[in-house]
Amino acid sequence: MRVHLSTPLNAPPDWVAAQLQSTAVFRRITAPLVRFKRPGGAPWPAHWSPGDLRVQMWLLGLLPMGSQTVRISIEAPVQAGGWPTLRDNGEGALMRRWDHRITLQALPDGRTLYTDDIEVVARHLPWLMTPLSAAFAQLFYRHRQRRWRQLAAQRGAGATTPPWQQQAAFDHLLAAFARDAGAPPTTRWHWLEAAHVLGQTTLSLHWRSHTAMLRYALQLRDPREAAGQLLRLALVPLGHALARLPMGNIGRARVSAFAPMAPRPEITPLIDEALAATAVGENLDKKWPLRATSLTKQLSNDE
Repeated sequence: MRVHLSTPLNAPPDWVAAQLQSTAVFRRITAPLVRFKRPGGAPWPAHWSPGDLRVQMWLLGLLPMGSQTVRISIEAPVQAGGWPTLRDNGEGALMRRWDHRITLQALPDGRTLYTDDIEVVARHLPWLMTPLSAAFAQLFYRHRQRRWRQLAAQRGAGATTPPWQQQAAFDHLLAAFARDAGAPPTTRWHWLEAAHVLGQTTLSLHWRSHTAMLRYALQLRDPREAAGQLLRLALVPLGHALARLPMGNIGRARVSAFAPMAPRPEITPLIDEALAATAVGENLDKKWPLRATSLTKQLSNDE
């Protein structure tokens, strides 16, 4: 049985292709639904390379699903001038065949159409287990594509900045909010919304952004906004535990707490300004060591 799923990513194909090469990115996008480990605690290679790699699969990190051989190869582009196809023609304890192809297509607006194409054949009782495996593949790859969309959104939301600078820029935005006490509420809300977008990937900053919003809503005597912020504070730990963060969301009660949002024109300049302001003198900061800012290295540190 075959499963075919596509989704647009808010990133160019060269960026997506670079992330596809990273085993750390692979582990990030499959978690927490399925966690992959090396047998005997063997180290992971930094990047995928053609050939076989043995892994173990754990549903939700708790239930063992047996071993799987990841068999990587690169195929020629489907269209001339296109991107090569990444193929994992693997097998495992549960699957006689798990043939997975990833293709990338450049979209006219600079985004990438990302496609998973999977053929599955179960090893045991294939008449029964193959349809069940295909249903699981639907769930698994929809989860992966949602995580890919989050990573692509993070690319434009400051998540690839070093942790020390993310913290400093976040504090810069809250300080600007405090200094702007005489401005209209609409203007002041933008500082808090920018802080939420920037700090959303870090639990402590995410929590602080909503507590600041709650205090301001109470100051404005806005019961609807205050109630919305209380709800979001309750959801913050759960969102981080389940890795379900709607990237780019401004955090206000007037928008869905679960909807990713494209960068807002009134928010993005504030974040860019905060990052630029906190980058000055970074080499003199002795508290935080300088760190690489690529997404791959950041995700490796997370692991």
